Amino acid sequence: MATYKDIKGTSIQVVSSDPSNPVLGQIWYNTTSQSLKGLGVSSVGAWSTGGSLGTGRYNLGGCGTQTAGLAFGGSPASGPEGTATEEYNGSAWTGGGNLTTTRDRLAGCGTQTAGLAFGGTPGGPTALATTEEYGGTSWTNGGNLTTARFFLAGAGTQTAGLAFGGGTPPITAVTEEYGGTSWTNGGNMGTARNALAAAGTQTAGLAIGGSPAGNNETNACEEYDGSSWTAGGNMNTAIRYLAGAGTQTAALSFGGLGSGIPTQTEEYDGSSWTTGVNLNAARLRLGGGGTQTSALAFGGAPGPNKALTEEFNGAGSPTTVTLSGS
Repeated sequence: MATYKDIKGTSIQVVSSDPSNPVLGQIWYNTTSQSLKGLGVSSVGAWSTGGSLGTGRYNLGGCGTQTAGLAFGGSPASGPEGTATEEYNGSAWTGGGNLTTTRDRLAGCGTQTAGLAFGGTPGGPTALATTEEYGGTSWTNGGNLTTARFFLAGAGTQTAGLAFGGGTPPITAVTEEYGGTSWTNGGNMGTARNALAAAGTQTAGLAIGGSPAGNNETNACEEYDGSSWTAGGNMNTAIRYLAGAGTQTAALSFGGLGSGIPTQTEEYDGSSWTTGVNLNAARLRLGGGGTQTSALAFGGAPGPNKALTEEFNGAGSPTTVTLSGS
């Protein structure tokens, strides 16, 4: 009879903590949890709790991936807008270099080592045009937005960024493209709105939900091709103050404010939205990053959610399973 070692070429390891980079089919015994575990494939998507932010906050910016996330700015649980930056390694957040401009209600895009922060407000109705670039340790000033605004959305990379929507006030449909040093105007959205989410790139962007006017929300979705916006499939739920992740043809939206504060997640395939699994905690004005099958949600309001981090692993994603024990 073949043994596990004969089949996989390795022995079952005895460890005190789960391996950081297991391979599919690997099995190990965790002495801390007294459990036999392995890396399998999930049959359905699920949100799980990750490491909490060091500084709990809402109205923050975010970018990066599930294992290399970046959170910056925002309003802490008590006190004014901040400059704090934190980096996520897949399990815990650590402090990074502070923003040079204090702000919340900003947008971001890029990666943990090449991030972009733009727009926002230092407080009150004042809109900022300030752009900052993150190199992995510190922020430096980049070219200003042509239209100062807050509650805007951002997608793309540090050298090919996309900014759209937001409030100046009033609410705007303006789109801008960043080339690494300066912003230039692109095509306006069909629906002016703020408090929206984003996904995708500078030449294949996605505008998700938001608030077109006053205290209401929309389920509108628009797709950007690098020069103009066209209508995409509508979301199932009209929502604002949400977060997004992924690409134009494989996007994820989560959190926000609609009829109450929902935990709802929706998935986009390039033409239509389907309702996915719920966040563990309802929240709005949160940060996000990653992909449709490997997303990161962090911060947000109300109450204790301001430091909470959740990780989404979609159906078919590798997942650690407990085979026996506690």
